[in-house]
Amino acid sequence: MELSDRAREMAECKNAGGSSIQSEVMSFELFHRCFGATLLQTEMEIGYFPRGGPMVDYTCEMFGVRLGVSVTRAMKYKAEFENEDAERLLDKKLTGIIDATTNAVDKWCKVLHIWATSAKVADTLAAVYKDLCPEVRQDTVVMVTVVTQPHHPLFR
Repeated sequence: MELSDRAREMAECKNAGGSSIQSEVMSFELFHRCFGATLLQTEMEIGYFPRGGPMVDYTCEMFGVRLGVSVTRAMKYKAEFENEDAERLLDKKLTGIIDATTNAVDKWCKVLHIWATSAKVADTLAAVYKDLCPEVRQDTVVMVTVVTQPHHPLFR
């Protein structure tokens, strides 16, 4: 797949660690191609005070709105992704994006982008999301993208 220039830059720049760079690059590429998003800052370019807490993966502008985007994958190795897994993932990621936004030098609207391995996983996330406490859900947009290829590189 040929990436946009900014997605390629994102793939080549320093990352905060972990194996999430492919998910983050593909998240931006999807937002760019589908919604015309422009990349503003990569993970390591974003300023926080105090430092050392949760971070978003990138910021972009879409429809004239600045967004702080946190990206994650919903999956479970050799087992069924269950309600407890969805609750743990959503609580951790939504709490993290709230904290990152609070400590960010710049201000943005919050987006949690989740890559799911199947429609069933997406349905589990949606069902659990409804029961989360309002303080955790707050004003974060949650977007779930289902990858229909079971052995896609995003899930390696």
